[in-house]
Amino acid sequence: MMGSGVSSAKPPSTPAAKCATAPMSGNEERTFIAIKPDGVQRGLIGEIIKRFEQKGFKLVAMKLIQADEDLLRQHYCDLKDRPFFPGLVSFMSSGPVVAMVWEGFNVIKTGRVMLGETNPIDSKPGTIRGDFCVQVVRNIIHGSDSVESANGEINLWFKPEEICDYTKCQDSWLNG
Repeated sequence: MMGSGVSSAKPPSTPAAKCATAPMSGNEERTFIAIKPDGVQRGLIGEIIKRFEQKGFKLVAMKLIQADEDLLRQHYCDLKDRPFFPGLVSFMSSGPVVAMVWEGFNVIKTGRVMLGETNPIDSKPGTIRGDFCVQVVRNIIHGSDSVESANGEINLWFKPEEICDYTKCQDSWLNG
């Protein structure tokens, strides 16, 4: 189309901008973090992302999704025999969820510390739950608790091609 001001040519592809399943460096790991419907509804998405970015972690995947009950039953399958399971699935499917994959050194353990305790009453000020939550049934955020659960959750919520591999210029300042 001439004169439209829009180019149909594709921008040059660079390795730093490709989404791929490239391996991470040896000292990094990935974790799954989800902002639950109450966190989305309360407008806490930006604050939560800001905390992970300021800590030095790299966001490699993110999407806003209305999770269906099948996905949530798979995600929380380890809790299926607990009496609160039906309510948890119902709550998590009640609104959009922000699903994310974060990458960095000790991101799983550090991310769990940043989240705070599952029960907000036990969470310290300065943690996400300690600063923003009042009760356990509305605790704003989920984070993987181990490498195994992180891998399973990431594979459940994201296709490999949805995870971006890139280098941030700050990496050498954070990780030496």
